[in-house]
Amino acid sequence: MDDLMIDTNGLGDNSDIEGDDIRCDNIAEKDVSDEEIDAEDLERRMWKDRIKLKRIKEKQKILAQQAAEKQKAKQTSDQARRKKMSRAQDGILKYMLKLMEVCKARGFVYGIVPEKGKPP
Repeated sequence: MDDLMIDTNGLGDNSDIEGDDIRCDNIAEKDVSDEEIDAEDLERRMWKDRIKLKRIKEKQKILAQQAAEKQKAKQTSDQARRKKMSRAQDGILKYMLKLMEVCKARGFVYGIVPEKGKPP
């Protein structure tokens, strides 16, 4: 059972990397330095950072809600536009049928090209 080794760091048995050798590029060197600080000052700093983090998360949540509302409003307006287009098309077809009956026309060729250039 001595031959069984557990790989806790996920780097394999021959890893030369230790916990102190790992550096994060996004953490400033002054943030992880070994400066002397009182426990009370550190707690105060941690409390302020928790408040800042809470505010940032609240802002992100509000921005996400606003983006979702904006997307929903856009979808609603697109649906209304499609509905109006459908009603207009139905009206045109109605008059075309009437013209076919009254004027004995054999048919019509027409198309509607919306703003985006793609037919419905």
